[in-house]
Amino acid sequence: MGQLTNQGYVKESLDQIITNLENGFKQIYGAEINIDPDSPDGQMIGIFAQAKADIEEIAYSIYKALDPNHASGAWLEQCADYAAITRKKANYSYLRNVILIGTAGALIPTGTMVSDSTKTRWVLQAPITLGVDGSGRGDFRSVEPGAYNPAEQQLKIETLILGLSTVTMLEPATIGEDEETDPQLRARLFVTRSKPAKNSADGTEANLRELAGVVDVTYLENITDYTDSNGLPPHSVNFIVDGGNEQAIAEIIYNRKPGGTNLLGDIEIEVIDGGGRKRKVWFDRPHVVYCALTLTVVRNEKFQQIDVDGIKQAINSYVFKIGEDVLLSRLFTPINTVAGFWVKDIKIGIQGETLGQQNIEIDARSRARFLIENIEVIIDEL
Repeated sequence: MGQLTNQGYVKESLDQIITNLENGFKQIYGAEINIDPDSPDGQMIGIFAQAKADIEEIAYSIYKALDPNHASGAWLEQCADYAAITRKKANYSYLRNVILIGTAGALIPTGTMVSDSTKTRWVLQAPITLGVDGSGRGDFRSVEPGAYNPAEQQLKIETLILGLSTVTMLEPATIGEDEETDPQLRARLFVTRSKPAKNSADGTEANLRELAGVVDVTYLENITDYTDSNGLPPHSVNFIVDGGNEQAIAEIIYNRKPGGTNLLGDIEIEVIDGGGRKRKVWFDRPHVVYCALTLTVVRNEKFQQIDVDGIKQAINSYVFKIGEDVLLSRLFTPINTVAGFWVKDIKIGIQGETLGQQNIEIDARSRARFLIENIEVIIDEL
């Protein structure tokens, strides 16, 4: 039979099994027994040998399945459990700031369904009341989790709503993720053999980043006996999480936070502790600071025209971290991804305020964002 050695599991081959069975039959019935393959005893040996070989193959497959290099499916997930990580589930795609046009004052309820040209369906996340101009904005989420990116701006209305006539995308989709594949999970499993977090807050942040749908995480911590400049009471911590399921976020925070530490935040979620008691967990979502930009550019002689839409798209797609200031110099990074011009002047500021050439300071609990409609590109023909 197969053996577990220092070199691994060594299975018994079919030829070895047949030889051992033939020798066993000869010891019982004598050396003259007819064990030719077409004889009754030979056929019995063949049946026994194949059954034992199948068992050997199963044992070897189980052995390989316990090795992360060969494991797949549920077996790989079991290996990942030993490293305290789980397979990332698929998360939803979103359409932000979608324009809804219709009758002034019309109420567009949560759950209103639209679809794109690929038949992917999207559902409105919060009720919208159209303004006096008959327009409003809302966020839509894909009905099914996964990576979806509509190619066309115009969306088809699937839910008949009185007073709603058109639904149009204003900016590119926030593309979700498909379920983590075996190669992706295996690669992440191997990189977990790194140094542990220096403290529980670091560890909590790392665990939160593992959650499906989480875009960014940061935390504020006050270990003093006084309220600090961020408004944190003494001995408290405030986690700010962009994206992800709120219940899953709360459970990670509760399980990882040190005892006696106060939590701060506007989001309040109940979790159940080990004794079955309800506990409250607080955290925050980042406040979005909408910024505006005016860019004056001059066309290079070798180019026929300037890709204005490409410039706006590059700035809109630039992702700022939570609490990250908008530095004027850093904006040249996305701007310069588009060729054919040089920058003559650039001014930025918070939407609705006077634009200038000063950096925009962002609160520790906020996140900067440039909408395409707040980006103006002026072409100076000189």
